[in-house]
Amino acid sequence: MERHKAYMGKITSGATIMLIVIVLLIMVIGGCTNIKHAPLEIHYYTLEYDPPLPGTAPPLPCVVKIEQFQTSPLYDSTRMIFKNQDFKRDEYTYHKWRALPGEFIAYFLARDFSETDRFQAALYYESTLPGTHIITGVVEDFYLQAGNPNQAVLSVSVNLVDNTRRIDGNHILMQKKYRRGIATSTGGPQGLAESLSIAMQQISAQILDDVSKEIANR
Repeated sequence: MERHKAYMGKITSGATIMLIVIVLLIMVIGGCTNIKHAPLEIHYYTLEYDPPLPGTAPPLPCVVKIEQFQTSPLYDSTRMIFKNQDFKRDEYTYHKWRALPGEFIAYFLARDFSETDRFQAALYYESTLPGTHIITGVVEDFYLQAGNPNQAVLSVSVNLVDNTRRIDGNHILMQKKYRRGIATSTGGPQGLAESLSIAMQQISAQILDDVSKEIANR
């Protein structure tokens, strides 16, 4: 009888140990599955360049309003796009723009037009004030052409509208496309942001000159 009790005691003790082991395993496995991985860091980029210097000539008697630009479906997102081969577009997974390409172009144009003092005023699209002249456009290219050398590509189609002549139907004063390809030795997201900034600075200056001449000659 005593042997039987001792035997049963060993079984109970062994079962208890096994139960404890199983519980510990469950806790360990559960703890592993619930470990929260640190989120991957996203790096955000913007265009950046110095605005043009103010002019010395008297401002033209007009108010230019820059509407928000549309963007080609290929680049209508905050993803940083690069092209390795024809018919393909890829993106940098953990690197993004701070704004959409159309928002960038409209903002920097409005800033540059305002800084030069060539007009009575330059308005961004969110302004409730009317403009005598309206600038609209489409960002057609906004990407890195990967290769040797790497090249940042920016192209913009621009329309200049005389908002005071809509009734007679002759309100479109200018339609023009601007394109720049700026080589970058570094490539990658940083090189793309730097070279697109140079491209935007050049295109903005050209648009400013063309719009000024078009309005002055009317």
